[in-house]
Formats: sequence, C-alpha cells, structure tokens
Amino acid sequence: MVLSTVLYRIREITKMSYCSHCGAKLPDDAKFCSSCGASASAETETKETIYAMKVTDKPRITVMNSASGSIEVTKGSETEVNVKFDLLRPEALYWDVSQDGNTVTVSCRRRSSVNWIDWPIDIFSAGPRAKIHVAAPVKSDLTLENRTGKIMVSGIKGEVSVESSAGALRILDCEGAIRARTKAGSIDMEHVDGTVHARSSAGSIRYHGTLSKGENWFRTSVGSIDLVLQGEPDLQIEASTMLGSIKCRPDLADARMDRGRLRGSIGTGTGRLYAETKTGRIAIRH
Repeated sequence: MVLSTVLYRIREITKMSYCSHCGAKLPDDAKFCSSCGASASAETETKETIYAMKVTDKPRITVMNSASGSIEVTKGSETEVNVKFDLLRPEALYWDVSQDGNTVTVSCRRRSSVNWIDWPIDIFSAGPRAKIHVAAPVKSDLTLENRTGKIMVSGIKGEVSVESSAGALRILDCEGAIRARTKAGSIDMEHVDGTVHARSSAGSIRYHGTLSKGENWFRTSVGSIDLVLQGEPDLQIEASTMLGSIKCRPDLADARMDRGRLRGSIGTGTGRLYAETKTGRIAIRH
C-alpha cells in the first residue's frame, strides 16, 4: 500500500546572484565580479521544499545525497515523517521523496544536463548543494549516505547506518544498532547506547555511552580514539595502535600489553570491544 504525501510546499526564501566563474556573491546591480573580474551574468535562487508523510509503527527512512551538502535527522512526530530541502542553486539539482507503505526514500543529486565547467562545485564554493533535514518518529530505522558534507542524527532508537565520503558524522542521544563510516572526517557519538561500529579512514573517533554485550568496534587509520563507557560494561577489550599510546582507566582485569596491543576485560567479558588506530592514541575510560 502506498500512502500519499499529505503536505507539499515550495517557498522561495532568498534570491541571490553569484559569479558563474568563481562563485563569489555579487551585489544586485553588479556588472562585473569584484573577485575575478568576469562578467556578472549568473543568477540563482535558494528554495525551501517541504514534504510530510503519514507513517505507522517503525518506518524505514533512506536518504541519499550525492550533491554537496548535509543531512540532519531529528526526532519529530510519532505519526509523520517530515522532509525539508534547503537548496542552493536548485536549477542544477534533482530531488525527490517517495513513499511505499512505511518506507520513505529521499534523494538528491546534480542534474547531468548542467555544464559543470561553468559551475564551481567545490565544497568551499557557492556551487549547487542541498541541506536535507528529516524529522522522524523516535523509533525509526535509518540509512543515510552523503557524498560531501556532514551528517547529524539525534534522538532516534533503531538501526542507524550513516556514511559520508568526505564529512564529519555526529550521533547524539540514539539507541540501537549504530553504524557510522566516513572516509575523511571525524565521528562524534554522545549518549549513544547499543551495538556500535564506527570507522574513519582519516579522522578521530569519540564515543560516550553504554555499549551492548555484542561486538563493538572503533577503527581509524589516522586519528585518535577516545571512549567513555557508561553503565556497567561487560566487555572483553582489545586495543591496538602502531604509532601512539593506549590508556585505560580503571585498569583492565587480566591486562596484557604486547607490541602496541592491549588486551583485558571489564566485568565478566561477555561482549567485545575492539579499538584500532594506525597513527594516534587510544583512551578508554569508565
């Protein structure tokens, strides 16, 4: 059964001019760009687009943003999923929201018909980008993928999978099976309870919460790992670093340190905790 979208609105927020050559903002009456000297002929608008869909039980929400920008998911109504797009240069973007029963899919990408030679698309320029905000029921399953930019999730209980090719990940006040991965960026988890898998190719990882008795791991190639374990941890711990230090407070039971690898346990060691970095320190506190 497909549930229809009950609210749809497009509202123009601002209208701005940018240089099509370097991306610098232009005054309304500019004839030439004061930054690069090019003829000032490009004009674009920022628009806000809002969708709202009725859901029941525990919805599954997928957000795919292959344009530059950000994704943010926060807790909202228990019976609706609300999606808001803040679009810069919307004429260069394609966006869509679809619903199939209790599954909501959100997507945004650059239009292939645009001549990208004339558009600055670097993350630091004024190229086309999308900020996507989703307000979801507390009990939701999420799959979020962002090409370039940060992802933030707060107040959700369920399966949460977030991935960014180049951007920081922040997860707050969440509970469940949490997976976070970024190729270039930090991972910050605050008050996150459950089973956690976190990986960054180049960035630090910070975690504060209660880990489950399942298998939990934190891995980064370049960066530090800082873990604060709340509650009553019951974990076998293995931490390793090639270039850096490892500190654990209080000391682990049956602690063994050998060639940059620390092994030991907290409690009876029912669950597993792996922390690994090639270049950086590891700190585990309880």
